[in-house]
Amino acid sequence: MAVNQKAVKVINKILDTGFTDEKAIAAMTMDDILSIQGITVVEIGIINDLQKSIKANKVISFLAEVQRGQGE
Repeated sequence: MAVNQKAVKVINKILDTGFTDEKAIAAMTMDDILSIQGITVVEIGIINDLQKSIKANKVISFLAEVQRGQGE
């Protein structure tokens, strides 16, 4: 399976914003997410899925999964 490049792009945005580990990303609030410059609705959905994957200890599965409904 290939790495989901859209997820990687979103993770880079999150890291650039200062959320640099799983604990910080999982604790992001909607205000934190909305404060990310240029964030789109699709990217907000990806962040939500990432947070769920972190909490379920399935980050690698998240990165390898093709996100449905996003043209892939």
